Amino acid sequence: MKILALTLILISATASHAQEINMISLESLNKLIESPDKKLKVINFWASWCRPCIMEMPHFEAIDKTKATVYFITLDHPQDIAKAQRMVEKNGIKSKVLLLDEKDADKYITAINEDWSGAIPATLFVDARGRKYFHEKAFDKPELENYVKKYSSYNK
Repeated sequence: MKILALTLILISATASHAQEINMISLESLNKLIESPDKKLKVINFWASWCRPCIMEMPHFEAIDKTKATVYFITLDHPQDIAKAQRMVEKNGIKSKVLLLDEKDADKYITAINEDWSGAIPATLFVDARGRKYFHEKAFDKPELENYVKKYSSYNK
């Protein structure tokens, strides 16, 4: 009985610390992208059904937070939020995770980057001066670290 009680306490404590995925409008996402920041912003677009997206999530989470702020923007449908939540929890994601609240893919794709085909994973880097660097690809850890180092050095 004591083991059951302890297990329930641990489960509820873990659940209470699980990150909640909030919705973000395209307008608010654009404000986030355009807002000044002293650090590099790394904005990763992903979905729970995208295997390469899930595989690269730990690399983004491992980014040195003194150099960059990481945001994960899921493109899942709102009814699939539980799947996205499971991926966040499974990968131990502590960075901010947001669900894009925009049904028209053509609208958000061109708003983020005119050259974006819409394929994911995709990542937008925004340096402290507001310059944007868009990559429509999956990253391995060394490659991502090199881009973070390169783009964060532009902040100086």
